Amino acid sequence: TTFALPTSSKDLELTLVSSLPEYPYSRVTICTFNMTFSSNWEQCEAREGIIERPNGGGLFVFTRGAPRQPKHPVVIFEAGLGETGACWAAVQRLLDPRIRSYAYDRAGYGHSPESKSPRSAVNAATELLDTLRAADISPPYILVGHSYGGILIREFLAAAGAGAIAGMVFVDANQENTHPQLRIPFHIIRALCGERDYLDVIGLLHENAFTQEELGRIRIDEGLPTTARTFEKEGALLLESSAALREKRQLDACPLGMRPVTVIRGDSRRDLERLVMAAQESGSGSQENLEEMNEFLTNRLDIFDRDLQMQQLRLSGSSRFVQATNSGHAVMATEPELITSEILAIWEASL
Repeated sequence: TTFALPTSSKDLELTLVSSLPEYPYSRVTICTFNMTFSSNWEQCEAREGIIERPNGGGLFVFTRGAPRQPKHPVVIFEAGLGETGACWAAVQRLLDPRIRSYAYDRAGYGHSPESKSPRSAVNAATELLDTLRAADISPPYILVGHSYGGILIREFLAAAGAGAIAGMVFVDANQENTHPQLRIPFHIIRALCGERDYLDVIGLLHENAFTQEELGRIRIDEGLPTTARTFEKEGALLLESSAALREKRQLDACPLGMRPVTVIRGDSRRDLERLVMAAQESGSGSQENLEEMNEFLTNRLDIFDRDLQMQQLRLSGSSRFVQATNSGHAVMATEPELITSEILAIWEASL
């Protein structure tokens, strides 16, 4: 909850995230700024809360970093399918403190209210853009997307226009051909997990760069019933969202010109091999499930994944590819420094 305190100078605001039973990791931040300089969401050193849009609805946003300086780009983080903005906590914490950054929960995830609109990538990108405009968080933006977030930041690029974008970072990200070609077997993953938590099975609960507070927040967010519902709604439209992005033909148009793009690839095979080993040890799933997963790894993931990710380099004439060496799919959890260094390079180049 955000409370604006009326003062004679009109230059003080108290931002309070109340300690709700389901959200114990809270903070109180008092900040001072000149209201005529810029948006309070750009000038307060740390802030969390729901930004309401004029046309209804709102998104829960958390910002970190120094007060924004004129013309400096800000970083916008986009989470993947089933993730909330809290997954970027380690990256935000380790990011150069000069850089202003924003993570958020998409509608229906974490502490953002659900939306009545279909959970397509186009709608999600439009909601984000409308929210940034409502809070006067202005371009230029550096967009950072993980997994399905890669599709979402591409739709944001289409909605905001290339002139609003200072650069993009794709973190083991999907593109328009990922799901049609890979056909990721989510039902097999669920079957092989059995009663166990997927993050625990692949070792991510123990091998990560999060603080205990950050990890606790992630666990709370993922356990909310709205998060599970939204995951299903977005998942049901994956192919439709992919097709809508494909129609824009961005990969053929180099829409960013020479604005930099970095593609960071993780090792999803590592995660799924750990899943297979755990299933064999526990007896989860069936032999048919194991065979289908091995077929996916050998005949689809190994053949297509690297090339699909490298195709995103075509979005810019100034692009680079980085292979993470100690990560599975969730590079932002295990090697956040890879992401922060790429963001810093893009941020400094844009000044």
